[in-house]
Amino acid sequence: MRNAVGLVEMTPMTKFEVSGPNAAAWLDRILANRLPAVGKVTLAHHLTAGGGVQAEYMVARLGDDSFYLISTPRAERWNFDDLSRVLPADGSVSLKNVTNDRGCFTVVGPNARDVLQPLTEIDLSNAQFPWFSAKTGSVALASDVRLLRVNYEGELGWELYHPMAYQRQLLDAILKEGERHGMRLVGLHALESLRLEKSYRAMYRDMNPELNALESGLERFIRLDKADFVGRDAVLKYKARNDQRRSVTLKIETDGASTLASEGLYIDGALVGRITSGGYGYTLGHDVALALLPERLSKAGTKLDVTILGEWKVAEVVADSPYDPGNERARM
Repeated sequence: MRNAVGLVEMTPMTKFEVSGPNAAAWLDRILANRLPAVGKVTLAHHLTAGGGVQAEYMVARLGDDSFYLISTPRAERWNFDDLSRVLPADGSVSLKNVTNDRGCFTVVGPNARDVLQPLTEIDLSNAQFPWFSAKTGSVALASDVRLLRVNYEGELGWELYHPMAYQRQLLDAILKEGERHGMRLVGLHALESLRLEKSYRAMYRDMNPELNALESGLERFIRLDKADFVGRDAVLKYKARNDQRRSVTLKIETDGASTLASEGLYIDGALVGRITSGGYGYTLGHDVALALLPERLSKAGTKLDVTILGEWKVAEVVADSPYDPGNERARM
């Protein structure tokens, strides 16, 4: 993924279609981020009334009144039920669960464009298909493929949401083309390492309904200056507190044993925070963890103690996204 190109099977992702004359206004009231322009993609969160994170969606705008939402596989029924409960009674918004209608392959890595360009008529250049864009077209023999230039790994790449009937043929075509570019199949253990090196939060671990969205480090996705949305008042109330907690990134030197989650963080023997998720960063050569700490301890350089399999280690707060903080790799 970091040096060549990988393929990740992401078919289990939850997928919804939202459309209708009132679709944009309805979603804008639900989601904390601004809606993307047509042909663009954004990350947006559905908050609880208390300011927690009910759901995280990658939102692609296919048309003025047509949206494609992707969320974690674990929340398909929960997310669909939540959105169904607040649909307008006048039928001006249609919500459709298309999780089983489309598969998804992520092709990601510095060679991703070289693999995909021979398979599609869509121009994949930066000028024609920039980061956080979406286009629909054919890939190999698969038609009506929704290509999103986003990924969870922090590299150049596309997510390909294709009609399920084309799944096997499309996989064969990608793997055949990928042979010339060093393609490998990538599983969840590698995916976890890659996302931690980018400080990407994981649903239900680093963000959930019990943690305020600001605690989870989602400030840049919460647009407090836009029209009212679910949870806005609770976020403002938390922002005004003087005892806030923050999600931070930690660097932990390891000798083979890695953190997992829920380990306590200590200073001078006093418990001050906890790890929400962590693991070994194969590119960086040390453990990377996301953790909750009081705001006064969230500055880069702060050092804490943590036990991993009964041995004390030093954890140091570092800036988010220790790998490629400027996202230059994703914009290649």
